[in-house]
Amino acid sequence: MSGLPESLIRFIQTCVPTYQAAEVLLFFAAHPERAFAPEEVVVSMRPVVVTVPAVKQYLAVFTAAGLLVEAAGAFAYGPSSRELEQSIGELGDAYNERPVTLIKVIHEVADSRIRSFADAFNLRKE
Repeated sequence: MSGLPESLIRFIQTCVPTYQAAEVLLFFAAHPERAFAPEEVVVSMRPVVVTVPAVKQYLAVFTAAGLLVEAAGAFAYGPSSRELEQSIGELGDAYNERPVTLIKVIHEVADSRIRSFADAFNLRKE
C-alpha cells in the first residue's frame, strides 16, 4: 500500500486531520521544553502559514487525544503514553523522509472520512 507503518496510518486516522495539523504537532515535538499559546504557535511556525482558528482546532484534537497538555491557555508537548510518543516519532520520520507519501495518506484518510459522512446522507431507493 503506502509503505508507511500500519501503526502510523491508524495514528493519522485518529489524531491527524490534515497535513497542516501534522506540521503543528511536529512543531510541538521539536520544542518539548516549552508551552505555547495558539497565537505564539502561528508566529513561531513562520514561514509556514497557519491561522489561529486552525491552530486552536488542532490543539483541541491533540489535547483530547493525549498528545499535548494544556495549562492556563498554553499548550505543551506531552504524549500520555509511550505508544503515542512512538507514533509521533513515526510521523516525524515520514514527514522528513517520505513527505509526498505522507501527504497522500493524510488526504486519503480525510477523503474516506468525507465519503463516509456523505454516505450517511444518501437516500436509497428500496
